[in-house]
Amino acid sequence: MNIYILSDIHGHYETFRKMLEKIRFSDNDFMYVLGDVIDRGPDGIQLIQDIMRRKNMELFLGNHELMMLNAIEYIRKRDKGIARNENNDLKLDPYELWVHAANGGEATHRAFYKLNRKKQDEMERYLKGLRLIKRVKLGNVTYHLSHSFSLQMAFGQEFFYKNATKKQAEMIVWESLLDKYGDPEADGQPKPFAYPDDTYIVGHIFTQRINHLDENGKGMIFRSDSYRGYKLIDLDCGMALNSKSSRLGCISLNTGEEYYVDLGIQ
Repeated sequence: MNIYILSDIHGHYETFRKMLEKIRFSDNDFMYVLGDVIDRGPDGIQLIQDIMRRKNMELFLGNHELMMLNAIEYIRKRDKGIARNENNDLKLDPYELWVHAANGGEATHRAFYKLNRKKQDEMERYLKGLRLIKRVKLGNVTYHLSHSFSLQMAFGQEFFYKNATKKQAEMIVWESLLDKYGDPEADGQPKPFAYPDDTYIVGHIFTQRINHLDENGKGMIFRSDSYRGYKLIDLDCGMALNSKSSRLGCISLNTGEEYYVDLGIQ
């Protein structure tokens, strides 16, 4: 069995389909998708539905899925006249935050509300049941999978959204090892995570942001054996940018091989 990992598809189903063809993904393989399959592109709901149907594929909660859940809950309360003022620093309610141009949730929102209520409820339950973190051991290496961040507390092999506090969930999907927050060297603090020897595999921050590009200006998977004190792999190759540099990146845990499919914008 081959184990594959990718992240941040951002609503581009055709690129995802091409990746499955490229790696010759079969029923004998397994794939972890580290969140943010929705928004910015047109096919987020189709991607969730596809992944939901597959027994050999697991989706993790990303910040865009969390925004979607928060918005659905807010819209239902608003429609009943019981919504509280939940504005954030941008003075946007959860729905406005999700569909804001910076987050690109409008296409996902429209597609979700075209579903009948039964399918909406099924999808909402599915998203609420997703993992935030899973630790996978292959040989002598333990891979720490999440959308973007982790916790100081020990949690064993996995940590689910349903078991997280609101603050924990937001931190895991919004904060990043690629940002200064949590940097043990910059802050003069001990390493903030409970499993410092794991190899952290994340998405969320596109590698174009740290100028990690190939010779053709395309995003590349970023790897480091000591990034702010951690072994780190960032899989986000900029699908959210919808640009010439955007492509989907995928790795095989068995071999370490990298695979890429360009978004194809000229």
